[in-house]
Amino acid sequence: MEDFEKALVCNHKNDRIPEEYNFFGKLVGAWDLEWNDHLCDAKARRVKGEWIFSWVLEGMAIQDVFIVPSRTERLMDIQPDASYGTTIRIFNPTTLAWDVFWGEPGESVRLEACRVGDEIVLTEITRQSLKWIFSDITDTSFVWKRVRKQEDGNWRLEAKALGTRKTE
Repeated sequence: MEDFEKALVCNHKNDRIPEEYNFFGKLVGAWDLEWNDHLCDAKARRVKGEWIFSWVLEGMAIQDVFIVPSRTERLMDIQPDASYGTTIRIFNPTTLAWDVFWGEPGESVRLEACRVGDEIVLTEITRQSLKWIFSDITDTSFVWKRVRKQEDGNWRLEAKALGTRKTE
């Protein structure tokens, strides 16, 4: 297992990624989450989660582990639709965008990430009816939103998370 971790994990960005395309670099590290979903339903849900990001693949990609409820919370607060998944974001030097794959048991999504103003917008590439948006990224916090296109063409907020960097 140690060989796998050494081959996968990297402690820095690859120089082939221009700094202006280093969208996700500030997210590397461990974060506590305030996860809010079912925002369209009569009863929205708020759960504590965690999100851990690392450079991988010789610094050409960032991979995360997304855990909601958090490893501690899931022992006390069992959720039937708990999420324990991973996203890999690989910089594409040809398109100057990030090719993205999200996966968890029973679900997978392919997206492309680009900067739009001060936000990082990840758009599902098949139907383009799902977006994940990172905004307000600082050294200690960020906001993440999941929006979905409705039949009438409007976008509806389905989930929102506030990330706060964990302190050692």
